[in-house]
Amino acid sequence: MASEPSHTLWIVPSSATKEISLNDKAYGLLKNEILLCRLEPGAEISEGMLAQRYNLGKAPIRHALGRLREEKFVTTRGRLGNLVAPITLQDVREVFQLRLLLEVEVIRLAAGRVDEEQLRALETRVRSCHSTGDTSTSDAYREANHALHCYIAQASGNGRLAAMVISLIEQHERIIHFSLRVQNRDLEFHHVHDPLVDALISGDAQKAADVTEAAIRGSQARIIDAFLSDATPSRG
Repeated sequence: MASEPSHTLWIVPSSATKEISLNDKAYGLLKNEILLCRLEPGAEISEGMLAQRYNLGKAPIRHALGRLREEKFVTTRGRLGNLVAPITLQDVREVFQLRLLLEVEVIRLAAGRVDEEQLRALETRVRSCHSTGDTSTSDAYREANHALHCYIAQASGNGRLAAMVISLIEQHERIIHFSLRVQNRDLEFHHVHDPLVDALISGDAQKAADVTEAAIRGSQARIIDAFLSDATPSRG
C-alpha cells in the first residue's frame, strides 16, 4: 500500500482559473507520487481511488491521467482501468543510453551560457536540502535538484533538446526511487554538482561533458546491479 501523499513539490500559479488550477494540482500531485514511487510501478489506479486520495473531483484526475499517459508514466487497460507504468530492466537501459546521448550534449551546449549568480543560487539550494537517510527532506531535495537540472538544460539554448533531457531526468528519478525500494534502503542522495557547476560557469564544455558522463555511467552501473540482484524485478 502506498504511503499517504506528500503535497510539497508542485505550486499552482495564482493567476490560473479554478478549473486549470485543479487540473494542474491533480497532475502535479499524481506525478510527484509516481516519481517518488509512492504509487508503485505496476500499481492499479482508478479515477475514484485517486479522487478520494487527493480530495479532488474526477474531472481533474481524468485530466491528469491523460497527461501522464502521454508522458508514459501511466498505461491504460481500457475498461479495466489504469496502471502506474511498470519499470523493467530494458526501460532502465534505454533511459541511460538516451541520457548518455542527449544529456551529455545538452551540458556541453550549456557551458559558458549559464548565469553564474542564478546557477550558484540553485546549487546552494540543493546543498541546503542535501541529507542522507532523512525522508522528511527528500521531497525538498528532489525539487531543488530538479530545478537545477532544468535550468542547466534550458541554458543550452535548444528548447527541444532541453525538453527531452528534462523528461529523461524525471524518468531517471523514478528509477532511482524504485531501485532503492527494491533494496529496502532509505532514500539516499549523493551531492556531486560542484565540479559540474564550476565547469559550466568557466565555459569548459569538455570538462562539463566528462563530469556528466562519468556521473551517468556510475549511476547506471549501480542501478542495473540493483535490478539484476533483485530476485523479483518489476515490474512489467
